[in-house]
Amino acid sequence: MSRSRRPTAAITAALTALSLTTAGCTTLPGDSAPEAVSSYAPTPDSNNVITPTKDEASDLLLRNFFRASAHPLGNYQAARKFLTPAAEKQWDSGQDTLILDRIDITSEGAAQDGRITYRVRGNVVGTLGPGGVYNPEYTAYETSYQMVRVDGQWRVDNLRDGVLLDRADFTEAYDARNIYFVEPKLDALVPDRRWVYNRQQSLGSSLVSLLATGPQSILAKGVKSYIPAGATVQTSVPDGGGFSVDFTGLTELQARDRELLAAQVVWTLATNDVRGPYSISADGAPLTEAVGNPWTVNDVSQFDPRREVAMPLRAVVNGSVQEVQNGSAQRVEGWLATENVESAAVAPQESVFAVVSEAGAERRKLMVGRADNQPVEAIQAGSLTRPSWGSNSAALYTVADGRRIMRFTRSATTGEISRTEIDTSALGSIGISSTAGNDAGEGRISVFQVSPDGARAVLLVNGRVYISVLEDNGNGRTVMGRPVEIGVPLGDSAVSAGWRTDNTVVVGTRASDAPVWTIAADGSVATQMTSRNLTAPVVAVESVGTVTYATDSRALMQIDSAEAETRFWREEPTLQGQRAVPVFAY
Repeated sequence: MSRSRRPTAAITAALTALSLTTAGCTTLPGDSAPEAVSSYAPTPDSNNVITPTKDEASDLLLRNFFRASAHPLGNYQAARKFLTPAAEKQWDSGQDTLILDRIDITSEGAAQDGRITYRVRGNVVGTLGPGGVYNPEYTAYETSYQMVRVDGQWRVDNLRDGVLLDRADFTEAYDARNIYFVEPKLDALVPDRRWVYNRQQSLGSSLVSLLATGPQSILAKGVKSYIPAGATVQTSVPDGGGFSVDFTGLTELQARDRELLAAQVVWTLATNDVRGPYSISADGAPLTEAVGNPWTVNDVSQFDPRREVAMPLRAVVNGSVQEVQNGSAQRVEGWLATENVESAAVAPQESVFAVVSEAGAERRKLMVGRADNQPVEAIQAGSLTRPSWGSNSAALYTVADGRRIMRFTRSATTGEISRTEIDTSALGSIGISSTAGNDAGEGRISVFQVSPDGARAVLLVNGRVYISVLEDNGNGRTVMGRPVEIGVPLGDSAVSAGWRTDNTVVVGTRASDAPVWTIAADGSVATQMTSRNLTAPVVAVESVGTVTYATDSRALMQIDSAEAETRFWREEPTLQGQRAVPVFAY
């Protein structure tokens, strides 16, 4: 018995897909008319969008114009209702979209002859680019808007091109959504965070559209998409439920690549609450013979981007590594007991320790090995940052002397270590160079932690928070990508940082009023965690599941976001009375 389907989208994965402007309406912000999936895609809901009211005061009408600008349907048709006919024709809404922390409006004088001018001020905190890509900024903003009466009603007559949004209106009209690409060395799924208009009637079509057009530019050299250029894809919703994705142009795709493509599609849809099961076809046949149709998350569970490796709590306490078992902390014996440990990380799969310890006067060394075996010395330097593993136990990172980013690979069979220095040319804009001197004006990296998927790193440089992609230079070597500052609200107060499994960054600071923050990887959201019972500086932060650990000026503290009643930090009960530093992988 066949099932009828309601077609919702047809898109092309070529570069031209970025400029589609057909009238159907899967709406994504961009620098041209709203992007569309197809001419027959369902129109998003435009009900309850604010409109001008009769005899509305000029300042209120201007403010409501900005509110209406959060709705991009029909080339911002809702906002255009607030304009004079001449302004409506001239306004180019496809220019940049600026997001302000707030929009302050003050007049430049009383209304005269049916005209009034308002100064609009605020701070730009970000811009929204094509495909819903958020780019953090922080600059002061000021401009003028002129208004005139038309048939006795105020309308905006002279305005800048582009769209201006209050952050509150932006977050009300757009939702952050992750689409997934693949870290090619590790076959790990990497989230690419996009902001999608939330009145879509087919969120799944929007997500597949974004997936087909590829990763955002800053991520492009660090990930891979298994949708070939020139392929096309159509989505539909079967009457019996689930979601269907039909590709054409995949005849050259090998079996492993097809499995990775399925992982991209399934986890992009599943993590955004687009219900399965998922039927995925290629050129008229099931995507893979092994699975057939439909697909569920169980078929690609090995690629689950939310998975965590269960690890016991370990901590550095007075130069030794302790492990919590059965409610008590015990020192880890073996070679770890003979080192004066300053910092450490544990590989997520194989319990391989990477330890920074003293190596004589003003020298540090990085030792790598299992607790019950002999370690290998990987490097010595004047200073070494806390080590960081990638998503497996093969790749390890540290920064030597505040500038040289070192990548180590470990043989799983012999334990031998090889090392390479990562090209940091792209970090010159923040004062990082492997050939720089020791001048106080040069940037120094105090923290370098790689994300669980291995695609990005968070860096603290002179107390400021940056994200940089670990790019492939085309010859198989890793280079650092262009740094993006994501922690502008923190200034230069950051002293520690780590990754959470939801791909946000947790940051410890020396600010007593805001000692711990969480920051989205695209810099769009920075949130202060409670400061109750926490004393800055917070010299170490880690996050495992719903629990966040922080080492403040007194002890190792923890807070569990799953416990709604807990609104303050508590001392870790197994390590009370000790200023312990938590040890995990990232």
